[in-house]
Amino acid sequence: MTAGQGTGGRLPIDAALDALEAPPRRSEDTFSSDLSIDEAVLLSEVGYEPRAFVMGSAVYHVGFQYTAGSAGGVELVKLSSALAAAREEAVSRLVEDGRRAGADGVVGVRVELSGFGARHPLVEFTAVGTAVAATGRRPERFFTSALSGKEFYLLRRAGWEIAGLVMGSCVMQVGFRGVFATTGRPNQELEAPTRALYSARELAMERLQREAEGLGASGVVGVRVSEHSHSWGQAAIELFVLGTAIRATSGGHRSLDVAPVVLLDDATLATDPAALRGGG
Repeated sequence: MTAGQGTGGRLPIDAALDALEAPPRRSEDTFSSDLSIDEAVLLSEVGYEPRAFVMGSAVYHVGFQYTAGSAGGVELVKLSSALAAAREEAVSRLVEDGRRAGADGVVGVRVELSGFGARHPLVEFTAVGTAVAATGRRPERFFTSALSGKEFYLLRRAGWEIAGLVMGSCVMQVGFRGVFATTGRPNQELEAPTRALYSARELAMERLQREAEGLGASGVVGVRVSEHSHSWGQAAIELFVLGTAIRATSGGHRSLDVAPVVLLDDATLATDPAALRGGG
């Protein structure tokens, strides 16, 4: 994760948050995680162990940037930068929490948001994941990844490494209301909003790819796209993309031996319940 879109620097509230920081966790402490049992086992197969369930959050006031006219297709640059900074701040605090846990990275990162009541302009941006530590050779720098424990295991086995979590966002003035008021013809494509949403996605993806290039990545996997209107209603919409940048290790890609698996946990009950009870 980089600060390509953010405002940089630390927020004034950080001084108060620093005073509330918990002491560093000892390595012998019992770990907590949101990993499944098989994910925890697979991580140990590639030289990592879970340390702690970690998180970071930032509460922002999501206002509106007024522009001349009501036509859609105009990026609200100040809002794009503010929302990018909010998520970056949440992820930065997640990283700090992971470092205090003695970890080398965080896997399964989820960046979520929640409002404080209907139509309220306050939004909490939260980043959560499981901090993991290398049991052998340590990575050169702390990493963040949105990949699950299983996906992390497969990448490591195949000779790839995590470059970092990458994000991109764009707030676009859409102008649905003005379009509805002027067309007067239902059941047809609204070309202006369609173009506005396409432009927002392209800008968000461009910013995500720029962050990946800054990390020296070969590509981005697991990209997720989400849309949020926050408290703006039909006036504007935010397109947010998140993914994990990866690059090949010095040894290059390694082929994996694939073995067939037959699942025996069929959820459908194929036996007559009466037979299970011994009835007729």
